[in-house]
Amino acid sequence: MLLGAARLLVERRATFAGRVLLMFQPGEEGYHGAWVMLEEGLLDAAGPTRPTAAFALHISTEYPASTINIRPGPMMAAADFVNIDVKGRGGHASQPSSALDPITIAAEIVIGLQTFVTRQVEVFDPAVITIARLASGTTNNIIPETARLEGTIRTFSEKTRTQVHEGIIRLANGIAGAYGATADVELLTLYPVTVNDPTYTELVTATALELLGPDAVNSSIEPVMGAEDFSYVLQQVPGAMAFLGGRPASEDPATAPANHSNKVVFDEPAMAIGAATYVAVALRSLARGD
Repeated sequence: MLLGAARLLVERRATFAGRVLLMFQPGEEGYHGAWVMLEEGLLDAAGPTRPTAAFALHISTEYPASTINIRPGPMMAAADFVNIDVKGRGGHASQPSSALDPITIAAEIVIGLQTFVTRQVEVFDPAVITIARLASGTTNNIIPETARLEGTIRTFSEKTRTQVHEGIIRLANGIAGAYGATADVELLTLYPVTVNDPTYTELVTATALELLGPDAVNSSIEPVMGAEDFSYVLQQVPGAMAFLGGRPASEDPATAPANHSNKVVFDEPAMAIGAATYVAVALRSLARGD
């Protein structure tokens, strides 16, 4: 889509004043590609005048094909990783009282984290804590010495992010300590919240309405708990990110495979809409002086 937009812009180069910097972003899935590009001078690549606005599209089968879906303010969540190593005492499975079972302690920590989210985190400033991996033991009749929990944290504000980090440490240490075990908590801070600038979101929405019509534009979607490293760009340049609908009309919205599924199917003609939207937003931004 971005290459298509580049071609269209080059063909119209004589009709507009200003520059458009194209960001081909690698390593979005966990490798901080946007951050690396910023560190390497992305915003200085266009010359002495740094970009004054930024726009990105992300195709998704969450939305009908050829639609533009956006919202002002927090658009996508911050993402962090958590690792918890519970250390107990190994022993024979037939004599659990002679050991200190880290698996049962780890299981209680998992349940405790879910209770923490539903009972201590503000419902209108939400958080998600998902423990996606629990690893322990080697066979069926030995109580192991350690258990490891690995998971992800999603939040929409720094306040809740800090609260959740502190809560995980307190809860894991408290539960482990109550049984005489220990818990070592590692928190890996990843992407910040993706925050759309309200004024620029209005520009994108107006552009999409003019380009596609009201039936193809949704400007008040719900925030998404997924994360996006374009958030680093939006910390330095006012702008917005939108979702391009990619779900084929033949797919049932309730069962359509999501982006990360190996069964996902995108409506490829929708990508022409994406390229056109890139161009239209760029031209409108330049026309207003961005």
